[in-house]
Amino acid sequence: MQGTSFKRREGVVCREVAGETFLVPIHGRMADLSELFVLNEVGNAIWEHLREPRSLEELAAHLTREFEVDEEQALSDAVPFVGELVEAGLADECVAEQH
Repeated sequence: MQGTSFKRREGVVCREVAGETFLVPIHGRMADLSELFVLNEVGNAIWEHLREPRSLEELAAHLTREFEVDEEQALSDAVPFVGELVEAGLADECVAEQH
C-alpha cells in the first residue's frame, strides 16, 4: 500500500460527550445515528491525526510516540481501524500521484 494515504471524509460530526468521542456521518442535512461510531483513546488519536492525509506508517509512528507501544502493535491497531473508517464512509483512501 505504498503511496496510499488516508484522510477523514467531510461531513462527519465528531463530538465528545461524557469523556467518550462519537463520530456521526451526515447525509444531506440528516445525521445517520444507525452509523454512530464510538472511539476509544487510540481510535480518537488516529481520527485526530487524519485531519491531513496520512499513511498507515505515519499513523503507526504517531501511535508509538503517543502511547509508547512498538511499531508492530501500532500497525496492528491502525490497519483494521482505518479499514473500518473507510468501509463506513468516514475516511477516504488517497493515492499519491506518481511523478
